[in-house]
Amino acid sequence: MKNLPVILVMLVSAGVLLRMAEQQTVAQVESENTTEAEQKIAEATSRKDSSCMKCHGEADLWEGDRLRYFITENHLAKDLHWKKGIQCDDCHGGNPESMNFREAHSAEAGYRVISTPQDIPQFCGHCHSNVEYMSRYSPSPKTNQESDFWTGGHGRRLKENPEAGVANCVSCHGFHGILPIDDQTSPTYPKNVAKTCATCHSDAEKMAGIDYHGRPIGHDQYELWSTSVHASLLMEKGDLSAPTCNDCHGNHGAVAPDVNSVASACATCHVKIGELFNSASMKHRFEQASLPGCATCHGKHDIHQPTDDLLGLDMGAVCASCHLDGKFGATLAGSMEAKMMGERLKELKERIASSEAKVEHAEQLGMEVRRAKFRLHDAHTALNNARVAIHSFAQEPMKETIEKGLSVTQEVDEQAEAALREHTFRRIWLALFLVPIAMAVVLLILFIQTQPPPTIQNLEH
Repeated sequence: MKNLPVILVMLVSAGVLLRMAEQQTVAQVESENTTEAEQKIAEATSRKDSSCMKCHGEADLWEGDRLRYFITENHLAKDLHWKKGIQCDDCHGGNPESMNFREAHSAEAGYRVISTPQDIPQFCGHCHSNVEYMSRYSPSPKTNQESDFWTGGHGRRLKENPEAGVANCVSCHGFHGILPIDDQTSPTYPKNVAKTCATCHSDAEKMAGIDYHGRPIGHDQYELWSTSVHASLLMEKGDLSAPTCNDCHGNHGAVAPDVNSVASACATCHVKIGELFNSASMKHRFEQASLPGCATCHGKHDIHQPTDDLLGLDMGAVCASCHLDGKFGATLAGSMEAKMMGERLKELKERIASSEAKVEHAEQLGMEVRRAKFRLHDAHTALNNARVAIHSFAQEPMKETIEKGLSVTQEVDEQAEAALREHTFRRIWLALFLVPIAMAVVLLILFIQTQPPPTIQNLEH
């Protein structure tokens, strides 16, 4: 029994030592795992021993026209490829370990030569057209950029003439220092796309003599687009869903929409309008007259916020430009249809304005009109739907929508008028209550005046 305390101390000490040993083992394993993981990351992101920068990074070796070969890591610091560990030889091939110029740039070493702009799409496509390779960076990579380019307007022209000076991959994306499209300084960021395209398309000298399907392309697209409702939404309001050049013309396979495909391009955003127009008989008449669908009435690059004045036969109405003169087979009956549509829209707008005035008046008088104000939203919705229905070029769909809107305004009028009647009723009853009260007050005042003034004796008693 005398040794019991000693035994207990020894047992506790043994337990503590065993626990410390376990913790040390766990820490060592975690340390080894962490070191192994760090080594893997380091291996994946480390730069290979490359001789490229030893020459290309020396400013003294390059001058004049050859200064473009001067490349340092500073030039590549923000480059999308460089940040992912892709190095010079991954794109250009060759032997990065050799200091011998010919050996480093030899065909045997796999060096990929860019002799003309025509070589650039294939150069980029070496990786971007390879599904297996691109899957390293995205589980569902797009690898059709090169094939799309060769079928687009730029690619076809470049294939015809390698020195045509048309846009290729590097014209839009750059080369050393390529930025991701969500970088706000990238030339392919939505707000910058139009300016990127304008680099060529606003150059009168470069665009001279270039046509598409026999029509000169011109060089005023950016200037016109800058005044459009689309440009306003994108550049001023920051709505990145608003269309810029590539939304209508495409990206790598950019082409101008064909006469018969303009409506489909617009329908990418204006879905309901596109469905109505594509199912309308008027679409086929547009096609027969070689008119470019939506652009016939709304314009192309300088599209402005449409107004109801476009409809009808008054000055400035687009319907009048064809139907009054009978252009493209436009009929007088069609002009009357347009006139009726314009009048029905005007009627609904006036009824909505009248209803809004009544509701506002009732609200100013302190009446409860929240339900009526809410229903006015339905009237405005009907007005907007009627404007959309115009693109069916038929009376019935628009008439149905207009009737719904008029029905709502009638309901709102009744609610507003009921509120105004209640206000009048309240005033009348208030007056009826106030009159006897006022008479009682007057009589009381008169009675008080008939009483003798109080004296000191009366106050004492």
